[in-house]
Amino acid sequence: MNIGFIGAGKVGCSFGHYLKQQNLSIIGYYSRSTASSSYAAHLTHSSPLEFAELIKKSDYIFITTPDCEISNIWNRMLEYPLAGKRIFHMSGCLSSNIFCGWKEKQVLCYSIHPLFSFADKNSSHLEDVVFSIEGNYIEKIKNFLEKSHLQYFIIEEKNKPLYHASAVLVSNYMVTLAKIAEDLLKKCGLNQFQCVNAIYPLMKSTLENIKEKQIVNSLTGPIIRGDEETVKRHIENLNQYKKYRDIYRSLGEIALEIAEEKKNLSEEKTNQLYKILRGDCNEKNCVNI
Repeated sequence: MNIGFIGAGKVGCSFGHYLKQQNLSIIGYYSRSTASSSYAAHLTHSSPLEFAELIKKSDYIFITTPDCEISNIWNRMLEYPLAGKRIFHMSGCLSSNIFCGWKEKQVLCYSIHPLFSFADKNSSHLEDVVFSIEGNYIEKIKNFLEKSHLQYFIIEEKNKPLYHASAVLVSNYMVTLAKIAEDLLKKCGLNQFQCVNAIYPLMKSTLENIKEKQIVNSLTGPIIRGDEETVKRHIENLNQYKKYRDIYRSLGEIALEIAEEKKNLSEEKTNQLYKILRGDCNEKNCVNI
């Protein structure tokens, strides 16, 4: 099983390095950047290769380019004999149906995606990372999956965009929420260093709670307590930052759904909080319970 990579960025380098650590045979990398393919080859004790040479020598080919390049790479690959090979791309959103004409080429195609944020080209500690795999005849890559020791689940082609949206929410938008918190803390007089020092332990403890107690049991704060006065004060003070206020309201409604699922609050208290979050609360229809 000889493995080749087209693309030598953070994902390609890191995944190739991980597979090498599992004693799999990495034969080389192709990249438009000679420096990138040389670095990846050095990292994996393999070789920088020309496109045609990599196609010829590889049994398993991983396309680790940006999504917009995958179709172009595949069209270029179609010019070469591919029978019996296994082709993968590592896009989170795209499915294996981007590989048009795979049956005629007698090749099997898949998408494989790690639920992981790669900070650099040396993120090879992927033992605890979970991968999604999609494609036809997944049983045909069982040997690779066993030898690579990947944790994975199988996903249907139609669900790839929804799956990837969930990954973006938990990874990219966690950073976005941290940025919102930082902005608000700066308005309270903290500098950037103080903001990060304040935010990080809170985020870390929340993630630890999720791991230990599951998501639904990890919610804390005014919503789960039914503390409507605190929620009102938050919204009143966020009115001067309407974009952040609207995000607070939307997330608050989802938090309230968790509280409903846990049956923490009375129906009256729940309805009152919905009114506050939706801006339907005034002195007449919003009274303390």
